[in-house]
Amino acid sequence: MKYKLDLAGKELTVEIRNLAEQANADVLIRLGDTLVLTTSVMSEQEREGIDFFPLTVEYEEKYYAAGKIRGPRYIKRETRPSDEAICNARLIDRTIRPRFPKDLKKEVQVISTVLSWDGENDPDILGVISASLALSISDIPWQGPLGTIRVAKVDNHFVLNPTYEEREKSQIDLVISSAEKKGAASDESRPTGGEILTNMLEGGFDEAQEPLLLEAWEFSEKYLKKLIDFQNEIVAKIGKEKIQIATPKRDLELENEIKEFLGKRLEETIYQKEKMARFNKVSELKKELINFVEIEYPQQGKIKYALDFLEKELERIL
Repeated sequence: MKYKLDLAGKELTVEIRNLAEQANADVLIRLGDTLVLTTSVMSEQEREGIDFFPLTVEYEEKYYAAGKIRGPRYIKRETRPSDEAICNARLIDRTIRPRFPKDLKKEVQVISTVLSWDGENDPDILGVISASLALSISDIPWQGPLGTIRVAKVDNHFVLNPTYEEREKSQIDLVISSAEKKGAASDESRPTGGEILTNMLEGGFDEAQEPLLLEAWEFSEKYLKKLIDFQNEIVAKIGKEKIQIATPKRDLELENEIKEFLGKRLEETIYQKEKMARFNKVSELKKELINFVEIEYPQQGKIKYALDFLEKELERIL
């Protein structure tokens, strides 16, 4: 299945060809003659005893993608990832990670492989878009899709997904990723303003002023929405039903006791003017909470739940 989208005169092509049969989903994406394959995989079993989401993102560059084989004649394999490949993997990670459920403890792996590079279109943006689409059409729990673009300004004109030459002449090199605002309907007759939320920003700037960045955002907004709608259309046609994950049961009795224990001290701690004083007060409060739970619920494994609840209370106040 092949899908096409016009982006400021450039044709973005997406193919769903089931090239990675054991993956939950795979996407082949092309811009110009730059071609990227992204796969998404999730384990069947949860990882026990962890308090973080086990996500792995890899970005693989192949020298054959640029039409060359490097290294001494007897080296038969490519070496460690380049610095740019590592940065691009982190770019994808920062973009997609916040959209996963907090309670997901199954291992998820996203791999973007550059199969072809034309020397003009950077594959990093394609890696992010294809990762978004691969996760969206898969059965992996994920709140997407995301629109991602690069913006430059050359000769007083904003350029969408500029070439390497255009980026060298630009005062800004800005990557923007956005998600559809929760509850916003996809309707081309409606204005884009207010329908999408910024998910991730990254860029390099040459003494750029704030108004310039706001203009860049206004320029990019319609393209971000266009990319999100494009992916939503594909998901509506071939997307799999998402796997349901078990939501931990709330311990309302413990939560009420924690609230009573904290009283107004949490607000007083947060509103400390000095940063270090605030940090120290929060640390002391955590220690007191741990002691309180250990006394009230000895050897019942409720400390982690109490600390997680404290973090949620901090987020609520802030």
